[in-house]
Parts: sequence; C-alpha cells; structure tokens
Amino acid sequence: MTLTKYERGSTFKTTVTWMSSSTYVDPSGQKSYLDVYDSLGTKIFDSVEGSKESTGIYKYYVSTNSTDPLGVYVVDWWARFNYGTPWNYETKHERSEIQISYLD
Repeated sequence: MTLTKYERGSTFKTTVTWMSSSTYVDPSGQKSYLDVYDSLGTKIFDSVEGSKESTGIYKYYVSTNSTDPLGVYVVDWWARFNYGTPWNYETKHERSEIQISYLD
C-alpha cells in the first residue's frame, strides 16, 4: 500500500465521506470532527470541526510545521450517528494514513 505524501511544512486537504449503503448521509447536527496524530503518536489536532462540502462529505485543511517529525500521520475523522433503538447515537470513525516527508 502506497501512502499519499505531503511535504513537511505544507498544508493538505483531508476529506471524509459518510455513507449508509450507497447513499450519502450527514451525521448528527451535520458536524464531523477530526483528530490528527503525528508519527510519534502525539495528537496535534484535537476534535477540530470540518467544513461540509455537500451531503455526507466534509473537509479540513491540515497545516504542518517545518519542524514536525517525518513519518506516517493518522487522520481520524469521527461523527455521531443515530442507529435507532437500542443503540441510539454512537460515534463512527473513518481513519486514514498519510506520509509527511521531505520534498522528493
């Protein structure tokens, strides 16, 4: 599996797509959040709210610093969905990994 690479010190766009079967769906309150962990496991973004692009699709621009560690970063999108009785509202996560590196 090849990871998408971004240069350290740059800004990149991350998106999440929420679906039920083949239908785009919005989470509770039409709010999606993300946490970003650097290659050392340190949370560098905590519960940041993404922007809605369209039904079920949310985005956020993540900025990295020139001093951030190189390596694999985890982007963890999460939102709450109503699954009905008996579960009611539960949190769903969508995770992805990207690589922060020097410019090739």
